[in-house]
Amino acid sequence: MYKRIFYLSISSGIFAAFACIVYNKVYFFAFEIEFKKQVNPGSVIGINLLACIAAGAGYYLFKSLLRKYADRVFNIVFMCFTFASLVVPLAISLPLDVQNPELFPALAIPMHFFPFVGWFSLKPFFIRD
Repeated sequence: MYKRIFYLSISSGIFAAFACIVYNKVYFFAFEIEFKKQVNPGSVIGINLLACIAAGAGYYLFKSLLRKYADRVFNIVFMCFTFASLVVPLAISLPLDVQNPELFPALAIPMHFFPFVGWFSLKPFFIRD
């Protein structure tokens, strides 16, 4: 079970990172605004992998402690952490030399949902209950 959760975590992190990078490119071509210093591919890949590996550790912990209700509790906790992370792009103050800083939350907020979406999209391929 641990290996399947680990592989789910890694693959959903890669999936979410890829989706974030594609979204960043689409956002750039749509609005011709780039936040390269704030959102670069290295940080996007790292944070998505970190979020999904943390989700995998939490899922394994819930599965071992709350056998019957683990999925329900994990889904609620993962959703709460995802929504709580939305505070970060709203609270960040960008440097004064950044053009159109008001468009930064529109780039960053959807990216916070990609690990959540990636996890639940790929979970049926790795874990069958």
